[in-house]
Amino acid sequence: MSEVVVTGIGPLLANCADRHTLWAQLCHGPSQLVFEVAPGGSGERWAVGRVRGFDPARWLGRFPRAYYERYHREQQLYLSSLMIALDDAGLDMANLPRDRVGIFDGTSRGNFDYWYERVRLEGTIPANELYTRRELLTATPGQSANLAASLLGTRGPVYTFNVTCCSGAVAIGHAFRELETGDLDVAFATGHDSSLQAPMYQMYHDAGILSREQGDARRALRPFVDHSRNVFGEGAVTLVLETREHAARRGAVPLATIDGWKLGNNGGHPLHVDVEGRRASALISQVLTKAGVDRREIGFVVGHGNGVEQSDHSEIAYMHNIFGERAPEVPLLSVKPVYGHLLGGSSALNVAAATLMLHHRWMVPTLNAEPAELAKPAPCSPASPTVGRTIDHLGEGGRATDASAALSVSYGIGGHNAVVLLGRGETA
Repeated sequence: MSEVVVTGIGPLLANCADRHTLWAQLCHGPSQLVFEVAPGGSGERWAVGRVRGFDPARWLGRFPRAYYERYHREQQLYLSSLMIALDDAGLDMANLPRDRVGIFDGTSRGNFDYWYERVRLEGTIPANELYTRRELLTATPGQSANLAASLLGTRGPVYTFNVTCCSGAVAIGHAFRELETGDLDVAFATGHDSSLQAPMYQMYHDAGILSREQGDARRALRPFVDHSRNVFGEGAVTLVLETREHAARRGAVPLATIDGWKLGNNGGHPLHVDVEGRRASALISQVLTKAGVDRREIGFVVGHGNGVEQSDHSEIAYMHNIFGERAPEVPLLSVKPVYGHLLGGSSALNVAAATLMLHHRWMVPTLNAEPAELAKPAPCSPASPTVGRTIDHLGEGGRATDASAALSVSYGIGGHNAVVLLGRGETA
């Protein structure tokens, strides 16, 4: 079995288009959330992490313009993220056997914006102009990854995973499996979404799980402590994964290792969260056991951290379930307050953030999780009466770490739970 390493990261997020900016913003902030007038005409404001001033030619200009200008914006964000990751890893596609390169894409609501706008145009222009060969080329489900394979000329497997907010982690997990078995040398694994239209706003608003913050957009998402509820963002995060042997042959520096992953479902109501964290706890235990990693080696967890109360309590519960008396010593972090909830891209961002923390030996703070708030009482599960707010979210600031391993945990509507285990990139 081959060891799998991360050699490049391609973020394309609000005010962020490279790995070094990503690290600086995760470490020091500030939040990139701003207020916009909510879509739908109500006049209400909502906080959002939007990619502004996006010019696809900056990253896709290496290809003929006719190849990418006809793609819609979400696909251009995704493809640009791949190019950023490609350059960050120092990969030269000309030197790669194309049949040993795979593309793994994860998206929760791929093409939603595009189809929403097309449907809204129905009746305003002739049907033969509204739905054409262009829609067949660009708007078929899963087509984004196929376009990437076409542009890069890869001939390995191409996957698109739709597992709600866990989609990016699932793409990374499946890429890990194919690299681990030696079927591939290199994989591009991505999470992306751009779905900031009126229906998204209205659905979450009506369900009572959208932040109502109107004072300071940067404080709109307050996970674990204040249960602010969701704030959405958009963008793409791509990881370049390689076998360690392949990375060593070309002199690439591993940022981290991917040592295991697991996806499971709660098996209950698709909109309810397992507030006792039992399923997530079981999956974490299985991943650690299979990888032969003692839970005492885990230095921190990058959690789902979306500010929804049920999810917050569930995550605090699995921390106690897994780490027991050591739980207060293992920070549970969220990076969503920086860029917003990226839906399918959020779990890929979690893995990227954990990668950088292991690489730099520094744990980033959870914005808007001030320790003063920890004194607030929290309900305890009947099965776990000691569960309270004893978990550290690094609300006061970042902290150095010598951890050899970390976890990324993501949740998704439908009962999904995804766990990715990471390790230090450098060899012993």
